Amino acid sequence: MNHRMRLLLIVSVFALAACDRSASDTPPATARPVEQGRYIFMPPMDDGGISSGLHAVTICLPAGYDATDRRYPVLYLLDGEAALMTRGNGVGATIGYEMAHDQLVHDGLIHPAILVAVHNGSTPQGGAARGNRGLDYRPWLPSVNQESRAEGYFTFLSTQLKPMIDRTYRTKPEPASTGVAGFSASGLGAFWMTYLHPEVFGMALCQSPDLRMAEEFFATYPRPKPPVRLWIDVGSREIAIGLLVACYDASRALIAQGFRQNVDLAFQIGRNHGHEKFNCNQRMRAALYFLLRTQEPTFTGAEIVEIDATTQGPIHLSRPGRAVLETRYDEWFRLTDCTAVLMISDPANVTLGGVLNELRPVGPGSATLTAMHTGREITQTVTVPPVMAPMACAVLERPVTVDGDLSEWQALPIDVTGPRAGEPASAWTGPADLSYRFACAHDERFLYLAIQTTDDLIASTAELDPWFQDGVEVRIDARPSSERLLGGGAEEFKELLLLAMSPAKAGETRQPFQVAKLPPGIAAVCVATAIGHQTELAIPFAYLDEQAGGPWCDVRVNVVVNDLDDDYSGFRGDKLWWQADWRTPGSAWGSGTFTR
Repeated sequence: MNHRMRLLLIVSVFALAACDRSASDTPPATARPVEQGRYIFMPPMDDGGISSGLHAVTICLPAGYDATDRRYPVLYLLDGEAALMTRGNGVGATIGYEMAHDQLVHDGLIHPAILVAVHNGSTPQGGAARGNRGLDYRPWLPSVNQESRAEGYFTFLSTQLKPMIDRTYRTKPEPASTGVAGFSASGLGAFWMTYLHPEVFGMALCQSPDLRMAEEFFATYPRPKPPVRLWIDVGSREIAIGLLVACYDASRALIAQGFRQNVDLAFQIGRNHGHEKFNCNQRMRAALYFLLRTQEPTFTGAEIVEIDATTQGPIHLSRPGRAVLETRYDEWFRLTDCTAVLMISDPANVTLGGVLNELRPVGPGSATLTAMHTGREITQTVTVPPVMAPMACAVLERPVTVDGDLSEWQALPIDVTGPRAGEPASAWTGPADLSYRFACAHDERFLYLAIQTTDDLIASTAELDPWFQDGVEVRIDARPSSERLLGGGAEEFKELLLLAMSPAKAGETRQPFQVAKLPPGIAAVCVATAIGHQTELAIPFAYLDEQAGGPWCDVRVNVVVNDLDDDYSGFRGDKLWWQADWRTPGSAWGSGTFTR
């Protein structure tokens, strides 16, 4: 079917839908579909009020669609406006399903598919419908007992949109070739629609799905194991918001129901991944491969890994971490075995326990992790380095006024002239692009920091958080040594003091991030200069003593300066850390400690 015939068929479908409506119904949109290459942009579809609102649809056809008469599986992509690389969507704003899809097709690893991106509910005027994602993607649960239009949304997809797509395009309409995909709340939507309605959807691609109430969901909607295939993935750093453990536990519950790993269920933890769309894109290749692959992969081995580590081999543990067993297929395809039982050989150096195989260093040395897989023992070495030596916190010889003028400081002895070794640096062009010097000192009442930043282009606005523009972030951990030395800041707003600011320009007054939540007595100023910006901070002893449980003796500090200019690259050289981010495997326990 050529372009013109296809558009005429879509228009006729809209016209037939209009004839079926009562006179009191809102008339359908008068805009016609627009075809641009492989993309077809459909005007908002009116579902008669059964979901949150009108839904625009963007269709992405596989390459060469018009040159063949083959039929294709279909994936319905929820949160459709952020699903495809269309109309100016940047890498940070979209998942980009078609990018991974096209590469896999090129490599001959998957069957090509039609991608149907369903946009979130909108009003007739074009604005976002009230509660659109929450209404459409979250099934009703007794403990929440809030309004849900989830079944109405499913009805819209299954009785209006899917029939139109099947009439217009050469699809494989059977459930086994029809899938639904989503991220976060829409990942939950993809999960429950497939689990509860296998008569329509036989595949689900669920990225970072909000499965925190999965146990209640299974109890509320009991049924035999459905004949579907489920992909579930989540980022390791999403443990801070509860999604990692929820997805891990839900996958174990599905296996207990009869799902089989790498047959009709695949679970993957994205190592050192957060709740970001570009992290979803990094996991998309494996997700699409599992659902659409042309042949079964060959098992090549298994390995115990630390879930935040991005390299293979022995685990270097300088902060609490979590270990899992990963299974490898054809080398590149990896899954997380959520049923593996891990054991530790020497708890005098490393302990194993807590939530999701938590590893905690006890003292310098090594230990061995062990797990069984298909009757074979898998081992991994865990090494713990010595604690980093502390630095002296200087005593100020004269008072400091927190105003951004650093002329009162005799020296700024700590130099950060570029990205740390091994950290991404593609956006950093040299010390003139971004570098900084700072000092940490105290008097009888306050702990002070002074930071002088060189930045060749200041991009700063009061409307954005400091990490999405030029800005400074300082993390302060004054807890007792047993907590402070190992602190990762996974829940940094609870565990740590975060002081984050963007530089104020002449005539402006900028407050720190979430200033209302900061402890009393804190002073913080960040001002733009001719060569960059300068920051001064003062933290009262009253806060440090409270955290330490008595007069503070040591405090742990980390500094990161952000430089987003106009070339945001997903934090690849846009952030210069003094010490490695405490939340990452590169962190050394005790790093950044100053002694009073």
